[in-house]
Amino acid sequence: MGFWTRLWGGTVHHGNSYKSAAKPSGGAPLFRAVTPGSAASTPHRFAALADEGYARNIIVFRSVNLVARALSSLPLCLRSGEQVLETHPALDLLAAPNPRTDGSHLMSELVGAYMLAGNAFLLKVGPEDGPPKELWSLRPDTVSVLPGVDGLVAGYEQRVGGQTRRFAPERILHWKTYNPLSEWVGLAPLAAAATAVDAHNAGSRWNLALIQNGGAPSGVLYQEDGDTPLSPEQFADLKAQVDAGHTGPNHAGRPLLLEGGLKWQSMGLSPKDMDWIQAQHMTAREIALAFGVPPQMLGIPDSQTYSNYAEARLSLWEDTVLPLVRDLVSALNSWLMPHYGPRLKLDVQLDDIPALEPKRQRRFERISSAAFLSDAEKRQHLGLQARPQHKDAPTHD
Repeated sequence: MGFWTRLWGGTVHHGNSYKSAAKPSGGAPLFRAVTPGSAASTPHRFAALADEGYARNIIVFRSVNLVARALSSLPLCLRSGEQVLETHPALDLLAAPNPRTDGSHLMSELVGAYMLAGNAFLLKVGPEDGPPKELWSLRPDTVSVLPGVDGLVAGYEQRVGGQTRRFAPERILHWKTYNPLSEWVGLAPLAAAATAVDAHNAGSRWNLALIQNGGAPSGVLYQEDGDTPLSPEQFADLKAQVDAGHTGPNHAGRPLLLEGGLKWQSMGLSPKDMDWIQAQHMTAREIALAFGVPPQMLGIPDSQTYSNYAEARLSLWEDTVLPLVRDLVSALNSWLMPHYGPRLKLDVQLDDIPALEPKRQRRFERISSAAFLSDAEKRQHLGLQARPQHKDAPTHD
């Protein structure tokens, strides 16, 4: 049995035949949307964006990994009403979703796809009417959304290595950003930052070229006596001497010895003249802004929005990581947890996050100092269990 067949098992639908989405119990939507007839997919420029942005830009690389690792480090818990379950098959699945990766790396993959492409696709593999056996993250630019009637999704199509596979809509969790230009696919945050990424990369390449040609800044060699120009042989020999002895970082600062009436006229602008450093910092801050990462967390100088690093770290968690994880957990509760029971809900344990400790401390002090609250009410507000009453304890009418 081949890998593709083993991976998707009975959920694969070949060719043009695939299982259509069942109508919801409430019937068709009251509003009938006008939908396109062709599949809607992540733009094909995703590969170029990911290569030029994530793979070649340190600000994008650091921003995406910072958010992805922070989110994947959050421990998930399972609640049945008010009770927290320590063990459950759903927790086991999320901890080891498939033979190739663990739960932490799967979450990182989903967040990375979400931030770079605006679309993250999670496939569940298993029986049609039971809990899934495996969960797989799909590369977003290989998946297309198949629009159905009445604005519903009819299915998903993936093309990899010349093969096409189609899946029923309930098999795929499509986690996407808001896109005002499409109701089917999300808008890539990296696309919004593309101009800043291009400017930042161009500045880095300019700096590299400046270093590599440090001994020969942009300029021109000229003769004051224009009546005796250099012969082609003299010109080629002079060019070879300059290239061999005055270009490259190893030759930076080496003086240029001129003879035969030749003079040097500098034509290049210095980094100060071009305000290159400030422009690099500005574009770096714009990239960080697109991904919701405080510039101070990325080591960008002159980032005075936050008074200290701890404040910037708290902002990263409260403004970016926690909203993302709540959105993802909500999607998992709607898509995955119905297989395990109606009262089961995934939640995130926030008590052990070091970055939130100052906020927890301030909350504890406010509640503890509230004279109008009883001890029992204070414990309730802090999420603590009530103290057990002793038999000989006095009672108050």
